[in-house]
Amino acid sequence: MSKIEQLLIQDVEPGDVLAHDIFFDRQLLMKKDSILTEKGLELLRKKSVQFISIYYKEKPVISVDFPTFDTPIENSPADGSMVFNFSDSSRNESGNKFDFYAILAELDIEIRYGQLLKEEANIDYLQKTLYSIVAHPTYADYLLQLKKWDYHSYLHCFDAYIIGTLFARHLNIEHVEQLAIGYLLHDIGKLKIPQQLLQKPGRLTAKEFETMKAHTLYGEAIFNQIGLSDLSYIAKSHHERRNGEGYPDSVPAFYTTELELLQIVDVYSAITMKRPYRDAMRAADAFSLLYRDEDKFNGDLLTKFVDFIGIYPENSIVLLSDGLHGIIEKANPLFPTSPRVKCMETNSSFHISINNDITILKMISHQTEDKTELLNTFYNELVSANVESAKKTYLKIVDNFKVAEYFTKIFIPVYQILNLLKMQNAIYDTKYTQVVQYMEQLMQQKIDEQIENDLYHENVLILVDENFKNDYFFKVFLGLIHNNYIFPHIMPIQSSLEVILTKLDTHDFSKTCVISNGKTDTLLLSYLPNMYEVPKNKIEQYLIDLIGDNKDSFDFHYLLEKLAVSPPIFI
Repeated sequence: MSKIEQLLIQDVEPGDVLAHDIFFDRQLLMKKDSILTEKGLELLRKKSVQFISIYYKEKPVISVDFPTFDTPIENSPADGSMVFNFSDSSRNESGNKFDFYAILAELDIEIRYGQLLKEEANIDYLQKTLYSIVAHPTYADYLLQLKKWDYHSYLHCFDAYIIGTLFARHLNIEHVEQLAIGYLLHDIGKLKIPQQLLQKPGRLTAKEFETMKAHTLYGEAIFNQIGLSDLSYIAKSHHERRNGEGYPDSVPAFYTTELELLQIVDVYSAITMKRPYRDAMRAADAFSLLYRDEDKFNGDLLTKFVDFIGIYPENSIVLLSDGLHGIIEKANPLFPTSPRVKCMETNSSFHISINNDITILKMISHQTEDKTELLNTFYNELVSANVESAKKTYLKIVDNFKVAEYFTKIFIPVYQILNLLKMQNAIYDTKYTQVVQYMEQLMQQKIDEQIENDLYHENVLILVDENFKNDYFFKVFLGLIHNNYIFPHIMPIQSSLEVILTKLDTHDFSKTCVISNGKTDTLLLSYLPNMYEVPKNKIEQYLIDLIGDNKDSFDFHYLLEKLAVSPPIFI
């Protein structure tokens, strides 16, 4: 299998072969396996295409093995600390390989950085610090390896460096320039993680995630071997959490402000940066997510970080420059530092903008949306066929529910509401179809995640009528079976006896479920082991009865015993 690498468009050369189709405005712009020409590349540049996946060409091998140093890095003090030279010549040969402004251009700083780079002095400071760091060939070499290995991880490291270094400087933390090295290289351990995991278009399985978590230990080892032992805890513990949910140790040996700062910045960077397979989360929504998980982080530091960035999540209570208090009513996705604010004392609403003398001084508190509020928002957006807004809300609720709850608290209730609206002619057929297709897409994503996790302990055979096979409730039914760690093998009920028996010979099925409308061939049923025949209308009603709090959870075996039209036949 040919290896694939993702490159910036300026690094792609005529003659390179395209590894993936390129779409623009949902139209195919260039097909996979096309040989890229200068004119073709120019077209892609005009369409603002930034990254291109090409088939890997043989190039000089760049080793990703850990280097071993018998002596400290050349030109470094014996204790491993850095010597910084902030002269005009700091952009040296290594610096030429790291175009600071080109990197900034790829990080969507206008909608993610808020007030961060409003002062030219901050940009100059970051640039000079960066070029002083990469003047050391070992650090530069590792970053270039990461750029080749996984470009997104490379950009993420720079993002964490920019945000983390300026925030640490804002907090008057000592030795910021030394700390900046740790922030820039914090994910360097990903060099030892397979590319197919780093670039996987979707969630990792449980086994894959265990492999991914090892990047923290690899990073610690690299730091120790290149003279950065004092900062190795940065690489090792940036995924630790205060409530013990992190890794690799669950509870790190010690916490420092420098580490807790990176833990917040790392999450903010990860969820607000674009990936080829998912949209970036808006900055204000990212802060809402961080506040929802506030017990995982240093709460005081999180509030200072929000004030530092200057982008405030909805439902935040803030102190205004006129001494009054406001609540953030609506975040502006295009101009995130200009939200709509409602003054709590006067009950008047206005936008924070350059044309308004009133500004936000600081965050007072944040009121986290609860699960019920998020669900109601999601329902309202879906039934009004506002799918794009619903997608953003879905990102907020994605970690709030167990897998089974997605089906019983989202997928079934929304479908019922949609059908009620359709019966009352309150929703257009095209909108109805669009929303149902979106819900089915979300269901399939949940099923695919469970299949990838591969935690099944049982197989069942399900024979179903072709019409019901495409029914919405059948897809809900399958999702809940997967969540019981039972793998359902689906076959048409119209299949010949020979085909069904062949299937029985090749798999060890604990049960057979026939979903019928009461017209099943009795000869067929007599051949099926541990057979349960269940009418489809009873399945639908059983699923509907699962809706609501304090209801029974889905149990496939109980369903068969309860709903079967006749006792099971044992051959």
